Amino acid sequence: MVVWIVPLLAGQVFLRPYLLAEHTACASTRDCLENTRTTRTWRLVHFFAWNMPYHAEHHAYPAVPFHALPRLHGHVKTRLANLAPGYIAATRTVNRDLFSRGPAR
Repeated sequence: MVVWIVPLLAGQVFLRPYLLAEHTACASTRDCLENTRTTRTWRLVHFFAWNMPYHAEHHAYPAVPFHALPRLHGHVKTRLANLAPGYIAATRTVNRDLFSRGPAR
């Protein structure tokens, strides 16, 4: 329990907003530059997440290696439909979308 469940629950506090920011409250289209979100964040987060905050770029061009995603971002950033200035802003957008829908039916 202590070795598996406690770290899992503790990690979810940070992992859940990170994962929700990637696709939630984005358009429901086939265009990966519209249905995914790139989130600006600290270099340390980019390092530990292998540049996955460049999530739209990662989905749109999956053959691009993780270390080239920042360079790719420079080429496609004007075409991104969802570019969050940080995870707090992304969480606000996600919460606004989720809570404005009302109860599930």
